[in-house]
Amino acid sequence: MPIKVGAMVLKELTMLDLSYMVPDMTNTEINTTEPEFKVITDKKNEPDYKAVSKFVGGMVECVQLPNGDLLLLNEEGKLMGLPLNPEATTLWRMTFTKDKYMFGHDDFVVGPAMVIKKDALNTWAN
Repeated sequence: MPIKVGAMVLKELTMLDLSYMVPDMTNTEINTTEPEFKVITDKKNEPDYKAVSKFVGGMVECVQLPNGDLLLLNEEGKLMGLPLNPEATTLWRMTFTKDKYMFGHDDFVVGPAMVIKKDALNTWAN
């Protein structure tokens, strides 16, 4: 059966397997030796992507906080079933309060997380 897409008519829909383009994160080790929550306050201590990825145990999600700080965490942490991070969750809920934000105020952070303070941002700010 033909499929109409705008002015084009496709005779059949073909699915492409692009999974080979995405690195397999299932074999990534999760940080268990360093503290679960790290705060970077000096530019000279700012980690590169590879170091943050190793710390959080996978792909890095960046959340810019309203004060300019950057929260870095595992993008798939909830899907991977990582444990609750109480320090990062407290920071999240103190930042995204119910009186200022319609949604997200009751969210939580799992797995290792890192905050790079606004004044310590260098390469992550670009």
